[in-house]
Amino acid sequence: MVTELADTEPKKPEPKKLGNYMVVSKAAISNAVEKQISTFTKDGKVKHLGELLVEEGVITREELENSLRNQRIARLAGCPVFASLARSELAAMSKHFHEVSVAPGDQFIMQGEDDPSLYIIASGLVEVYRIDNAGNEIHIAKVGTGEPIGEMGYFSGGKRTACVRAIEPTQLVKADYDDLTEYFTNVPRVALAFTQVVEQRRKDMERITSQQKNQ
Repeated sequence: MVTELADTEPKKPEPKKLGNYMVVSKAAISNAVEKQISTFTKDGKVKHLGELLVEEGVITREELENSLRNQRIARLAGCPVFASLARSELAAMSKHFHEVSVAPGDQFIMQGEDDPSLYIIASGLVEVYRIDNAGNEIHIAKVGTGEPIGEMGYFSGGKRTACVRAIEPTQLVKADYDDLTEYFTNVPRVALAFTQVVEQRRKDMERITSQQKNQ
């Protein structure tokens, strides 16, 4: 996984929220956000902004779906693996992704388990770590917005080699490996970028694990 960035390195721009993709007044957004806050529960779950706007009759279900699609396309475009794709290709691929929300502290990838899925961090921060034979946690990296998670499992049948948990409220987009294979087959530049990311992260994991063992 990508190692934690130093504070001196440039930070990525903040991802656009769903409201930026809607033709809705700021007042309507503010009212929906206030209602969203009021639905906040102890486990960190809230109603989605778009669903609240539909409930209030501010937008239609079709308008919500179009906004989600445009946001999803932008999220895929911000991922290094898919950055070279044309918008039409991103639009086609986005149909296979869906949104997932993860609360701080929640572990959504388990080492050793089968999970044939690719995640992309839309916003938030997660920690990647391994558990050794003695049950100790070995920190691998902190990974943030725009980065893929679970790409290494694509070449190992979905078997997870590490655990991942959210450090802060995190939004992800997720797709099954099977749904992506056709794109990797038909668009060589995507397959190449994907392979390069996987290889770099494999090296990062081996280096960090080796350092931990030598301490």
